[in-house]
Amino acid sequence: MKDGRELSVPEVRSQIPHGVQDRFMVEAARRRQVEAVLREQFCRWGYQEVITPTFEYYDNLTVGASPDLQQAMYRFFDRDGHTLALRADFTPQIARTAATKLYDQPMPLRCFYIGSLFRYEEPQAGRKREFTQAGVELIGADTPAADAEVVALSVAALETLNLPNFQVNLGQMAFFHAVTTGLSPESVTAIREAIDRKSTARLARALAAPDVTTSQRELLARLSDWVGETEVLEEARALSTSLPEAAAAMAAIDRLADVYRLLQVYGIGHRVILDLGEVRGMDYYTGITFRGMVPGLGWPVLSGGRYDNLIANFGRSLPAVGFGLGIERVLLVQSQHGMTGPSIIPHLLVQGCDHSTCYHLVQRLRARGCRIEVDILGLSGPELHHLARQRGISRTLRCAGKAWVLSDERGDRLLTESELWQEVEAWLAGESLPGRR
Repeated sequence: MKDGRELSVPEVRSQIPHGVQDRFMVEAARRRQVEAVLREQFCRWGYQEVITPTFEYYDNLTVGASPDLQQAMYRFFDRDGHTLALRADFTPQIARTAATKLYDQPMPLRCFYIGSLFRYEEPQAGRKREFTQAGVELIGADTPAADAEVVALSVAALETLNLPNFQVNLGQMAFFHAVTTGLSPESVTAIREAIDRKSTARLARALAAPDVTTSQRELLARLSDWVGETEVLEEARALSTSLPEAAAAMAAIDRLADVYRLLQVYGIGHRVILDLGEVRGMDYYTGITFRGMVPGLGWPVLSGGRYDNLIANFGRSLPAVGFGLGIERVLLVQSQHGMTGPSIIPHLLVQGCDHSTCYHLVQRLRARGCRIEVDILGLSGPELHHLARQRGISRTLRCAGKAWVLSDERGDRLLTESELWQEVEAWLAGESLPGRR
């Protein structure tokens, strides 16, 4: 009651929309660590960061997007009546930037991004309606070496994240396009969806369409079986000779063979498996496609491919290849294997003190890498210890004139500054040991 009037208390709003999530404390720290590791890895390969708008004109974001992805976009209007959308895929934004802002830069361009995407669809394993993706785009080079570099970088990214037993499935959309030349869009969609779902019955129905030739039917029925090493390419070549677009099919197989050979040179052949049934992914893919898979997770942690026709929609025609990696799925795999991420618990809870030497010590400890929480409530020794236990902090430090009282599992100890620094070095060394976080 104030001045005879009741104070109105605002309603507590604790709910958030389905498909989004608050992230805090350890989870937030784990996410930032994964992002930092990827950012450092991309930079080491010569890629530079691009930051694009969270929303922009809907027509820009739908370039190259499938009907399903267009339907999944969050759309709204600005005050001038323009249709806007939250980004659902980074690649059209990078394509627009390359064609309109970076077209005069020397080629090739190496770009990377890290940020949120938004799709109005049912949440999947490790991905909600708002999710984080990190990825790279290599623009301005249409060579097997460019394809191989991006695939190799995807492997390096997964290795630096310590994901166990992952595998990259490498396919070739150019081969699929050559094989299905002359078929109606409806037939191509039905065949692609059947192969994607590995449904023999659906594929048989799709291949029974009158516009599918005998040679196409024979090859497409085998497509999902061609998983392995270079022998699958030889089988594909043998069946491609009778296709209407035999030359294009052969060229696509030769390109895939060149990329696979270069990946052997990189020393990562054991991480890559050829899969000619790898036909899923964005509709704008024109060449190689690939997905990073981890045992126990039914969804890829990353996917990518070559898209040589997309950037031309925004101006200059430029070939490109890239991939996107799902941060939430990485975190899910890490959690399943006991990877807890960085510690956010302070090394020390320091009693508040107005001595300048104490403030300087705290700042020097922080500069050295220690996580320090300073009491601002004026707590006594026992109260300080109680708060430390509540916080999960294993040590407290109190000023004792020209020395300090360190309290830990060994009890209270009076230490000189040099002795305290020896303790600090031991803590930090322990955290940096292999396998420690």
